[in-house]
Amino acid sequence: MSGTRNQILALGEEFIRTRGFHAFSYKDISQKLDIKNAAVHYHFPTKEDLGVAIIQESIHLFENKEEQWDQLTKKEQLLDFIDIYQKSKDKGWSCLMGALSSSTDALPALMQEKLRDMAEYILDRLTLTLKQGLQNGEFNFSEEPRAKAQLIISSLLSSVLLDKVMKEDIFSSIVKTIVQSVESHK
Repeated sequence: MSGTRNQILALGEEFIRTRGFHAFSYKDISQKLDIKNAAVHYHFPTKEDLGVAIIQESIHLFENKEEQWDQLTKKEQLLDFIDIYQKSKDKGWSCLMGALSSSTDALPALMQEKLRDMAEYILDRLTLTLKQGLQNGEFNFSEEPRAKAQLIISSLLSSVLLDKVMKEDIFSSIVKTIVQSVESHK
């Protein structure tokens, strides 16, 4: 049964990232997976339960990356962070944060809370990478690390969305600008 649960999670995430949380139903999931609607409800009694599980899974995957990041330089960590957004863009998806942010006020309360937790977690992790990169001389920028992290995340998130609207590769120029804006010029 965990295989079905994982398939539901994966498809739910795809639908959120491509359609938005409110633009799909359990019927859409059950039809696509060729399972009964009751099977979706068995694993996730409410759509809020599904949304919360998708956000928690995203946080969990990010936490697993931290172990890998401990072996990388701060610049490599930043590039790997950027690659998360690149992979979403390559699939034609919005990042999860971007897909849910536009409808935050209309999300169930627990999903709003988990979305804030995810945003805070990601922001804290990038802030730490930037701060440590400044301290060890890998990075050189004048902003406070938290403000720089906010700027980077906002730029990545919005460039993925703008790429979809403009049908241009805005993301690549934003990435180039981000990397140049933190590089240490020794």
